[in-house]
Amino acid sequence: MAKIFRKIRQRLLAENKFSKYLLYAIGEIILVVIGILIALGVNNWNQENKELVLGDELLVRIHRDLVKDTINFQRDIVRNDKLREELKELLVVLYDGVDNIDEVQNMSNTWDQMLDQAFSPNDNTYRSMLSSGTIGFIRNPELKEEILDLYSEYDQTRALLLSISEWMIGIASDMDSETDFIKFGSTVSDIYTTPEMFNENDYAFLNEKDSQEFKLFVRAMSSVAFYQKVNNTYRLELIEKCNKVLKSIDLELSE
Repeated sequence: MAKIFRKIRQRLLAENKFSKYLLYAIGEIILVVIGILIALGVNNWNQENKELVLGDELLVRIHRDLVKDTINFQRDIVRNDKLREELKELLVVLYDGVDNIDEVQNMSNTWDQMLDQAFSPNDNTYRSMLSSGTIGFIRNPELKEEILDLYSEYDQTRALLLSISEWMIGIASDMDSETDFIKFGSTVSDIYTTPEMFNENDYAFLNEKDSQEFKLFVRAMSSVAFYQKVNNTYRLELIEKCNKVLKSIDLELSE
């Protein structure tokens, strides 16, 4: 094509038809501009199409993460409810009077499970979208706002639960400092190998309801119960919000 245009230019110049050559040159420039605009348009279309595809892929990943979160939140709620029942039984045994080391070790095993209350949602996809700027590929502004609000709620919940956890662990640390209850944990009890190291005197405070150590033990159990209740309350709220966003994503992907 370039060779043909060159021959036409040469013929017009040879025939000294400058006006026709000028018109031809202008026409050629227009054709070049049109070609560039078409190329830019095609490139922009390809880029927009890629962004739309990537936006849908990101929504699929967010959807998958939120499904996992709702399952995990529900599992945590069931686990906390079960531990709460065990805590009630522990306190009944405690107030009835502790008779032997086996009862104390069962208490310790229950206590160890109660301290494991980490809030760890699946938010890697969302964090990656924020850092890379691909959050903008979600073309529905209302849906994007819903997603941003949900993960903002995640951050607030994480901060609140961390604060309460630190308070609870502080009480647990006080109990460990003031009593020998830590001795009965399954991870350490095996190192005490003689009656002198490990005997009923180590849990005597559990049968002394007026002692400061007994009251501290009950306070530690109460702090765990409070943390469990708060955990379950926030997880229930997040399940509801996750389900709302999941429905919005389903609707968006179906269009």
